[in-house]
Amino acid sequence: MDFVLSPATAEDEVFLAQLFHDVHAAEFAPLGLPGPALAQLLDMQLRGQRSGYAAQFPKAVDEIVWVGPEPAGRVLVNQAADELRLVDIALLGAYRGQGVGGRVVGGLCERARAAGLPLRLSVRSGSPAQRLYERLGFVPSGGEGLNVAMEFCPQTANGRAVAQEPAGGEQTREDVEQAREAEVEQGFTAEYFRTWTGRTVKARAMDGTEVELTVEGVRALDLPRGGAKVDLGDSFVVIFHGPASPVLASACAEIAPGEGEAMSIFLAPIGADTGGIQYEAVFNRMTPRESKTSRQAPKDLV
Repeated sequence: MDFVLSPATAEDEVFLAQLFHDVHAAEFAPLGLPGPALAQLLDMQLRGQRSGYAAQFPKAVDEIVWVGPEPAGRVLVNQAADELRLVDIALLGAYRGQGVGGRVVGGLCERARAAGLPLRLSVRSGSPAQRLYERLGFVPSGGEGLNVAMEFCPQTANGRAVAQEPAGGEQTREDVEQAREAEVEQGFTAEYFRTWTGRTVKARAMDGTEVELTVEGVRALDLPRGGAKVDLGDSFVVIFHGPASPVLASACAEIAPGEGEAMSIFLAPIGADTGGIQYEAVFNRMTPRESKTSRQAPKDLV
């Protein structure tokens, strides 16, 4: 499927919002929110994503992917002196699985080769996207948990990229941990929220209520009962603890981590103890696992 890229302009803002909703609506479907509330939540998430990207990659270039006369997606790329980074790539559902994404990333690989820079990105471990990147010559270069950092290097061996080991002497475990935390990109991932553990963050509800919360940790999201076969994806729960008063209602809240941009997430109180109130933020990325015996949909419906 042929495509062209063009720099995003102010006229593309409506499409970019529609694209974000199309890509991320399924993540919040389990909340069971009515349409207007879900749209409001997604708009808040979009603002958080934009703020995070702008803070980390202020010079990143946003381009629209066009298939014929129709916008099909976006690709956000940041070029620094030492790397080319694929910050984000997203396609409308109608264009996924059509080879467009692979060709866009392939073009970035050629751009990295011409510039003599590594092309780096982060992807969910075991996802179809990771397998695509591996076919294009990317290799794992780090990461934690359900996400993996990958790298395509201009220097290749047998057509495969070779990850470069960092230079320098031995590092202590503390040095490694600090470096790893510094490299984790801000975003709605378990890897990023784990860097919050033990921190105090400020939470501001939509009604203006403000409290300070301590991040107690991140745990895996429980599998549904009844033996449902699902892929967990990057599903997790962030646990917070706050004072007994005031209490935040179950609603979106703006969380300021101290470092980085504020993020809008859905917080819900889950219990009380002598020290205050415990809250959770659930990120459900579960998807049904297709049964081997399930009937295949007709080709004209796929």
